Amino acid sequence: MAAMFSDAVDVPDDVPLSVVEEITRRTPGFAGWQQEAWLYHCGDGAAFLGPAGYRELEAYPEALAMLRADHRRYGWSPADTEEFLRGLDRTGEPTAYLFRCLHCNTSLASWDIG
Repeated sequence: MAAMFSDAVDVPDDVPLSVVEEITRRTPGFAGWQQEAWLYHCGDGAAFLGPAGYRELEAYPEALAMLRADHRRYGWSPADTEEFLRGLDRTGEPTAYLFRCLHCNTSLASWDIG
């Protein structure tokens, strides 16, 4: 089976082109329901830890805070956001993708709906 790579989506300005090329051309990606987006932090690509549901994310409050902030940007109410987050399923949908910064160990997450 051929390797799958991630596209360069929402790459911060402080991430060097060499890092983007490493992720988009040489780092195996992950399969999501929609457009997969690799996460970045501290001017570098983060380490992909895998898919996560709410139970897995409870151990990573920074990642949950990132998902809540993302939903606020989209105009979701706090109640709708919490209902959504509690419905995250590591093996189903909706799901989250957990990352960790290689430099400061901050936990990061993105989410996906099928």
